[in-house]
Amino acid sequence: MKRIYRGIVVYGAPGTGKTTLAKSIVYNFSNAKYVEASSLVVYPASTLQKLPVKENGFIQVIWKIYKKPINKYFSRENARDFFTYLKNKYSSSVIAKTIIYLHKRDFSKKFLIVAGIRGYRNSLYFKKNGYFVLYLKAPNKQITKRLAKRENFSRKFAEKEREIEERLFSTNKVEKIAHLSFNTAVTTEREIISQLKALVEIQECKQCINSSANLSYSIGKLGLCEVCEKYKFYFSKKSLEQELKLFLSLKKSGKGKYDAMVGISGGKDSTAMLYEVKKMGFTPLAFSLDSGYYPRHISKRARQVAKQLGVDYEKIDARKYIRPADRASFQNTADLYNERESPELKEKFRKWYTEGRRHYSIKCEHRIPFIRTCQLCRRVIIRSYYGEALRHGVRVVVLGINEWAGLSQNSESKKFVFSAIRKLQPFKNKPAVHVVHLPFLLQRKIGDTKKILKKLGWKIPRGEDLVESNSNSCLFARAAESKARRMLGFHPDATRLAREVTVGFITKNQARKALEKTHNYKYSVKEVLKKAKVI
Repeated sequence: MKRIYRGIVVYGAPGTGKTTLAKSIVYNFSNAKYVEASSLVVYPASTLQKLPVKENGFIQVIWKIYKKPINKYFSRENARDFFTYLKNKYSSSVIAKTIIYLHKRDFSKKFLIVAGIRGYRNSLYFKKNGYFVLYLKAPNKQITKRLAKRENFSRKFAEKEREIEERLFSTNKVEKIAHLSFNTAVTTEREIISQLKALVEIQECKQCINSSANLSYSIGKLGLCEVCEKYKFYFSKKSLEQELKLFLSLKKSGKGKYDAMVGISGGKDSTAMLYEVKKMGFTPLAFSLDSGYYPRHISKRARQVAKQLGVDYEKIDARKYIRPADRASFQNTADLYNERESPELKEKFRKWYTEGRRHYSIKCEHRIPFIRTCQLCRRVIIRSYYGEALRHGVRVVVLGINEWAGLSQNSESKKFVFSAIRKLQPFKNKPAVHVVHLPFLLQRKIGDTKKILKKLGWKIPRGEDLVESNSNSCLFARAAESKARRMLGFHPDATRLAREVTVGFITKNQARKALEKTHNYKYSVKEVLKKAKVI
């Protein structure tokens, strides 16, 4: 087993069971050490007659004195006030910085379990530095009841304490960035620890970011996940050379003005790809599909890129390709995401996540809910490619996808084909259309893409990163992301980015960084699909 985190930091409002759970976690993880933020940092700091002027000086002083016994009595109000004082004097993440420093200097070989920590900025700092952030919550009435009983407060005073804590430390915001969150009113300690062990003590693929946390994958004897193992044995550059010849033979094959359609979003991959298609001698039509739930900036940016490269552009409504079976799946997906979070719902999410992989084909008539939104969307989008290619008289659709085609292949088959081109011909009396994943066909790396973008003067839009999860460009995925992460225990887009790592387009660290970013959205899955007129 491998630990990819340095420790676990437990957050939550007073009365959610942080300390009790943290102490139980210690007994369930080998070589673990429990620390309490106040005892480790706040109480020792309070014994100083004069605090250092600079934050680094403060951290060094705490390192020298934190082991000394403290006879001073502290109430929770005293601790909270001094906690706030330190935050205002130094920085909002001073407690996290100090604990991490002590961990490195004095007990670096230990797996650290931290409780009694406050502050949203502290949680961000812990997460950035390789700690697993766990968030506990419970209904306000239950929190008040627990706090009143534990501290011997009146209900009214306990409620006031809860409100003060939230106002000072923005505890509720931590849930947005936490790796995992649980409602302790409905989830048992055993269930929480079980999921923690699955996510923290995991086997990760040596090649990509797939791990045993995703129950759909197992790590083999070579230390590779099933996908990377197949890629190692079955990928062939020779077959790509043959496919490149096929692709280039399709130049001038159109019945009208265009001989290719190129799907673009105006992002890095599609921009570089459109440039390369034109450079190869094709006369392309750039297009974006309108699903009703893509951000407005997608088609705007795509149009600007097409204009810059001197290519015609068209925005196409994909909703006309939605079948009754697809619409039913959209509705069932919205209903599932609308259910209240519970241990039972987690089981449903894991079940349908695994089941969705078996019904990946665009021909699928099953009306099941899909946890991974792109799997459901894909059934409509690929059908759109075929229909629009015929309508425009072209035989090839080019995409900036950095992985192989044919994802609906049976993952359990002994032979797996890593092809860059997928042939679509659902009707024998109609011509075939070839869908080309150009970056994979040309074996591009992200560095190659960056060189093209630099030449074109393309810059990363503000607030975005070079590598992003699909939630950046899809409101359906954005609305589903946070809940899917909580229910599954891993990011729903991890498998797609894992494939980009497998083929060498991006690195593990780039994929991990993309998955750490949380795209919170004010609308639910059901609201997004209704606004899009899909359900």
